[in-house]
Amino acid sequence: MSSLPMRLLILEDQVILRKLISRQTGFFSRHATQIDEFSDPAEALRSAAETSYDLIITDIGMPGMNGIDFIKNLTAIGCRASLLIISGYDERTLHTIADMARHQGIESVHFLCKPYSIDQFLHRLNAVFADLEQRALAYPLDLQKVWQDCISQPLQLEFKPVLSRDMQQLRGMQLAAIRLPDGLLPLDAARYRQLAANPPLPVLILEVVLEQLAQLLASLPREQRQHCLFSLYLDGACLANDNLFDRYNSVLRQYGIQPGQIGFLLADGLQQQTAAVCFENIAKLKYFGFALLADQLGEGGLTVGNLLRLPLDGATVSAPALRQLRAQGVDMPALLQCCGLSLSQLSITRLDMEADLELLAGLEGCSVSGEQIALQLGSGELSSYLQQQTAGELTH
Repeated sequence: MSSLPMRLLILEDQVILRKLISRQTGFFSRHATQIDEFSDPAEALRSAAETSYDLIITDIGMPGMNGIDFIKNLTAIGCRASLLIISGYDERTLHTIADMARHQGIESVHFLCKPYSIDQFLHRLNAVFADLEQRALAYPLDLQKVWQDCISQPLQLEFKPVLSRDMQQLRGMQLAAIRLPDGLLPLDAARYRQLAANPPLPVLILEVVLEQLAQLLASLPREQRQHCLFSLYLDGACLANDNLFDRYNSVLRQYGIQPGQIGFLLADGLQQQTAAVCFENIAKLKYFGFALLADQLGEGGLTVGNLLRLPLDGATVSAPALRQLRAQGVDMPALLQCCGLSLSQLSITRLDMEADLELLAGLEGCSVSGEQIALQLGSGELSSYLQQQTAGELTH
């Protein structure tokens, strides 16, 4: 993110609540902020037309112009700031309004139902900041600078906890991003495609990240990490490199970490025309004892046909994809069985709203992750989090 303060607009007609939201936002923000407060939607709209805001926080039920019309007018004037809706409307209604805002062209939309707790507010605010940080690195990427940032200092890793369905047991940690001076660099399919503009770069970064992860794990007591699978994203372009897992295995052994503690999330299928080295690397991955996980089940390039070609240890499906699969009448246990997997090897990701938790019905034994499950945490928080889990004191 830029070193300049983030510009925020807060629209709330109740002065006490507006001041409270402003104080909470300033206090919990992980960036310097400059906040403009408004009680009148028309005045807020005029300011939004003249000012480049990073985040707009708005109520819905207001006299004069309501929040729905305010959002429509925001998009009409070309405003694409992130949006946080705080309203007393029920969750399903706010979900519909958020979908409307996205269809109007606002990419980052979150909402919070009144009354809310401090923890709920912090969840939403962190989600907004994560979106802003990812957007800051989205267009364009200075690939040379990214590489220099990766090798010039110890990397700060960001993890997403993966819990059992009842949220009582920690099952894994997904390496979600690395923190660079300019903000977060997500380690996902979209970012790998950007990095692949310089073909060797994703492999080089992945190797640096893996070594940093090995160092971090080696610094933790064995009892804290031994039952937790640490997973990170791997794409098809990376698989096309010779001796990939020979090198990764060597790095882990150097720090005394067993490959069985590491899983690779693969979002690309292997087709008949795929280079032979990719199949060789999959075989090496299994030979050394790494876990192979299918990422983005039901979306992306992992169709059932090419899933059958992979010796999988698990799979992930996002809440939106699971909702769509269910609407199409797909039997998830049967689909997993076709891939040689069980519900205990399935992880539901992006459970970001309470309504998403309804998707867990009939999926006993699966794992879960998302903002409604646990917040993303950094390298410095990992040890205390694992210590809490080891002591049976994990909070949600």
